[in-house]
Amino acid sequence: MFFVSTEFRKGIFFVRLVGRIDNEGYLDDIDKVVDDFGIRFVVLNIDNVHDLSVESIKNINDYNSEILKKKKKLYLCDNNIFRDRLFSFIPKIQNELDAFSLV
Repeated sequence: MFFVSTEFRKGIFFVRLVGRIDNEGYLDDIDKVVDDFGIRFVVLNIDNVHDLSVESIKNINDYNSEILKKKKKLYLCDNNIFRDRLFSFIPKIQNELDAFSLV
């Protein structure tokens, strides 16, 4: 099962993913919200994701490239040390509160 929760606070769009990512369409939905509302900072929280496919990893890294082209910023909230190298080009934060000190 896969669940997405979102919240917008103090100029930051928080996207929390839970479960097993098997649907890649959620990134398109996030991108549409970011573009429609002019959001500049996105925090993708994958702390509660227990299964990531190779395609999911590629899609998240590609999404980071897309965000950077638009002069926006993506942060990854993930405390799983085994996934650190999978997202080496995305800035990481330990918890969502850390995002407020970066913007």
